Amino acid sequence: MSRLGVSGLLMCLVAGSALADIVIDRTRLIYLASEREVSVTLTNFADSPRLVQAWIDAGDAQVQPEYSDVPFSLVPPILRIEPGKGQAMRIILQPPLEMATETVYWLNVLSIRPNPEAQASNTLQWAFRTRIKLFLRTRPPPDSDQPVLRWRLTRTAPALLEVHNPSAYHVTVSRILLIVDGTQYRSDAPPMVAPNSGLTLPLDGALINPWGRATLHFSTLDDHGITHHHEQRL
Repeated sequence: MSRLGVSGLLMCLVAGSALADIVIDRTRLIYLASEREVSVTLTNFADSPRLVQAWIDAGDAQVQPEYSDVPFSLVPPILRIEPGKGQAMRIILQPPLEMATETVYWLNVLSIRPNPEAQASNTLQWAFRTRIKLFLRTRPPPDSDQPVLRWRLTRTAPALLEVHNPSAYHVTVSRILLIVDGTQYRSDAPPMVAPNSGLTLPLDGALINPWGRATLHFSTLDDHGITHHHEQRL
């Protein structure tokens, strides 16, 4: 992976998309291993040019682009986008690749605003990074609205929710609400559950009535970032 070819960079790095001038045309990427490449469009909504560097990592947000070991290449990895303009970037999978379950990577897009007053000292100022998930899979998941997650409530103090994902695909949970005899309990950190794995999630408080009637309300995100709500008796 190429590094940004400017020496003596001084920048303020901000992760997240809320302040970004460069916007990606989707919130997540799905890459089928049978495809030759996938394209994304980056659009500059600022009123001045932006220098953009992009790279993919395997989950470590701190890894430098030149040390990221992933089976992808980006074309181009560094580009300049004029104000109000968009530009396509190609993501190319490097074969051969053998995988039984879906693998998640992260696409990083670093937007840098040149500092006109600092050109003489060869510095740049204000860098914003957007980071979205890239799911690599061998085939699409089954077309079903039914949740694949299996839940179990450990009726102790504190209460614990156990969740298992028996599928070959990641499941992103965006909301968890447990109602026991009218009392609500939430999880502060809804997870992304990896394929063929499980997690134990603490809830915000001990169960008042451990053996009461329990109903779980949870939400998941699909490939398009659309939220789906589910309800299950426990």
